[in-house]
Amino acid sequence: MIIPPYSGVKLVEYHDRIALKPIEWKREFVGFCKVDAKDSTPVLWEGTKPSLLRRLVGSDVWIVLQWNRFEDGSEQCINMIRMADCTEEEAYAEFKRHIRFLKMSKEELEALSKCFDVPEDDKNYIADRFPEECPPPYSGEKYDLYQARLKVLAGMQPKTVAFIQEADATNDPHFQKNCEFEAVSAYYAEMARYWKSEEVKAWQRTNPIATEWIKEFARVFEKPRKELDPVDHEIVLNWLNRGYNLLTAEELSEMIFQATGKKMTPEAIKKRRERLGLVTKRSPGPRSNI
Repeated sequence: MIIPPYSGVKLVEYHDRIALKPIEWKREFVGFCKVDAKDSTPVLWEGTKPSLLRRLVGSDVWIVLQWNRFEDGSEQCINMIRMADCTEEEAYAEFKRHIRFLKMSKEELEALSKCFDVPEDDKNYIADRFPEECPPPYSGEKYDLYQARLKVLAGMQPKTVAFIQEADATNDPHFQKNCEFEAVSAYYAEMARYWKSEEVKAWQRTNPIATEWIKEFARVFEKPRKELDPVDHEIVLNWLNRGYNLLTAEELSEMIFQATGKKMTPEAIKKRRERLGLVTKRSPGPRSNI
């Protein structure tokens, strides 16, 4: 298990949830080379069926490799494509395709994803690659939604969210970097109890935490496990995605019941929405048929 050194924590909007995610510094590399199928280096053939290896004996195989290098110098293989019976030009074309893909913007990737059925394992690729940044206050609804999402996530990770908000609010680069560093320690202290032992140990090797955060981890560990409020989470996840911002309290109450199974009165939903700092754009009165 590779746990790189982390430099901060960001809000991420996945296709089915929102979450906080530690962010690492990394450089991305793509390369290609030709190897002999007789080469017994294990990493070259990991996951390859023995029957295929037998057919490749005596052949030259082109390999296109993508990997990350982290701040501490450690490296992680992300993708490896093996191409038998192909020319150098064909291998080079695959190499260039990888580079073009890595250079694609969020908007380009979102447009591309609409052209085919995205496999379940790949649905969070864009979210992981482009975590959310704090919108400027003048952006209005987007800024309000970002703050509402942090407020919901603070139900499980209050100290992490507090440092994220401080980092977002300051114009002092040194103070911002310190807040981002502390957010990483807070993330560990508040979330490590939900991890497997091997992940906890791997984190400690590359992201050591100060004594006060060890104490915070112990304090959190002694308390009951927390869960995000399902109603709040549904509201902030789909406020814009499903047009909850355009619904009356009555309509939103029904939509929340369908999504979560939680029955709430329109007045309760209205108060919940207001507590999150979200305001409907729906005008009073009957919905227009135009």
